[in-house]
Amino acid sequence: MESSMDWNDLKFFLALAQARTLSGAAALLGVSPSTVSRRIVTLEEALQVRLFRPHRDGYDLTDAGQGLVPTAEQAGAQMRVFERTAREAGDELAGPVRVEAPELLGQDVLLPAMIRLMADYPAIRVELRSSVQPVRLAAEEADIVLRLVRPSHGNYRLKKVAVIRFGLYASEDYVRRNGYPDVPEDLHRHQVIGWTEDLTYLAMANWLASHCPGVRPSLRLTSFAAQAEAVRQGAGWAVLPDFIAVPAGFAPGMPDLFRPESELWLLTHAQSRALQRVNLVRDRVIVAIREELSW
Repeated sequence: MESSMDWNDLKFFLALAQARTLSGAAALLGVSPSTVSRRIVTLEEALQVRLFRPHRDGYDLTDAGQGLVPTAEQAGAQMRVFERTAREAGDELAGPVRVEAPELLGQDVLLPAMIRLMADYPAIRVELRSSVQPVRLAAEEADIVLRLVRPSHGNYRLKKVAVIRFGLYASEDYVRRNGYPDVPEDLHRHQVIGWTEDLTYLAMANWLASHCPGVRPSLRLTSFAAQAEAVRQGAGWAVLPDFIAVPAGFAPGMPDLFRPESELWLLTHAQSRALQRVNLVRDRVIVAIREELSW
C-alpha cells in the first residue's frame, strides 16, 4: 500500500536543497538535523523516488530531485500565500492561548515551535506553563493540555499524539570512569540520579524502584532539565526520555531491559475548540511533537 505525501515535508525538501547539509537545513527550519533526515526519508518513501545523494560533505540533489525543485518552490509559495491570506482575514487570530505541558516537553519541543508561531502570528499571545506535576483538569484553566496519562474525566477532547520512550542513561565520561551496569542490581554500586520524595509516583521513579528495589539515589532532583544536566556533568545514571538523551550523546545502560514508555495525550478544551487561534496553536503543537519524537 502506497503512503501518501505529507505536504509539510516540502519545506524540508526545499531547505535541504538550499543548504545541502542537514545542519544547514536544520538551522533554516529551527529543528534538529535528525528531524530533517527523518522527514526527507519519509518524503522519498511517499514519492518512491530518490531526491538526494548523501556524500561526505553533505547532500546533492539527484536528477529527479533537481527537476522537482521549481514545482516545490511554487507549491511552497502558494501555501505561504494561503496561510497569510487566512491570517489576515481571520478576526480570531489574536488573543491569548493557554498551554499546559509536561516539563520534559515544554523547553525542548514546544518553546521553539511557539517562538516560530509568534513570528508568524504576533497578535496571538501564548502562555506556556510546564511542570513535572500534571495540571488539574477540573480547574479548566488551559485551552490545550498535554498529559502523559490518559485522563478519565474533564471538559476536554482527547487525541493521542505520541509515545514517549525512556531509558537509563549516563554520560560517556561517567561510563569511562565507572563502567556499565550488567544487571539492575549493579546499580547499587553506581551513582543514581532520582526524584525527590514527593515525585516518587512518577513512572520513571517507579520503573527504577521496581527493577532495582532498595536503590538509594545519590542525588534527588525535581525536573528533567536538572536530571539531564546532572547526567551531562557525570553525576551518574538517570531514567531520561530518549528524545532528550539521544541527541545529547548520553550512553544507554542495559538497553535490552524492558524500558518504560508513556502515551502522550493532547487535550483541547471543548469551548476553546471553536476559537481559530486555539486550533492553530494546537496544530503547531502536534507538528512539533511528531517531528521531534518520530511518532
